[in-house]
Amino acid sequence: MRIHGKNEISRSVDVNQENDYKKYVPQLREDFKHICGYCGKSEEVTTKGFEPDHFVPGRIDSNRKLDYSNLVYSCFTCNRKKLGKWPTEDKNKSNDGNIGFVDPALKEYDLHLGRDKEGNIEFYTKVGEYMYNIAFSFDMRPMKEIWKISQLINAKDNLFKVKDKLTPEELMKYLELDKAIDELKKILFEKKE
Repeated sequence: MRIHGKNEISRSVDVNQENDYKKYVPQLREDFKHICGYCGKSEEVTTKGFEPDHFVPGRIDSNRKLDYSNLVYSCFTCNRKKLGKWPTEDKNKSNDGNIGFVDPALKEYDLHLGRDKEGNIEFYTKVGEYMYNIAFSFDMRPMKEIWKISQLINAKDNLFKVKDKLTPEELMKYLELDKAIDELKKILFEKKE
C-alpha cells in the first residue's frame, strides 16, 4: 500500500513566483491533498501544524529557496526530522542509491517506501531504509496509529453524511468510531505527533 493511500500528490506547474516561500502554502496544501508528503499524515490528525519543507535544503542550493518545485508540504515532525539533511551534498543528486531522499511528489517515492496492511510505514530499498530509520525516524513514531485514525475519521465522515438514515446498529458504530478516534488522538498527543 502507498504511504499516501489513494491520494495522488503532484505539484502544480503554473504557479506564479512569490517573494516569500510561505506564500505558497495554500497551493501546496491543495497539491499535496492536505497530507504530509513524507509520512502521509493528514492535517486532521496532527497536534502541530504543517509547513513547507525545502526538499533540497537552502544550505545546499540557496537559489531554490523560492522555487515551488522544491517545496514539500510537510508535517511539523517530518520537517524537523529532515532539517537540513542532504547526504550527497550535491544539489543535483538527492540520493546515491544507498542514502538520501526521493521527492515524495514523484511516483518513484512508492518504490522506496510504503505501508503494510496494518498501516505501518515500511521500506523496500536502501534509500527507503535511510529515509525510514535516519531521516524521518518512522520506526520511532506512531505511524500505524496515525494511519488508523485517518481511516477512522474518513469512515466517520462518510457515516455523518448519512446520519439521518442510520439504523440503531449503524448509529452505535458511529459512536464507537468517535470513541476510537478520541483514544487515538490521546496517543498522538502524548507522543507529540
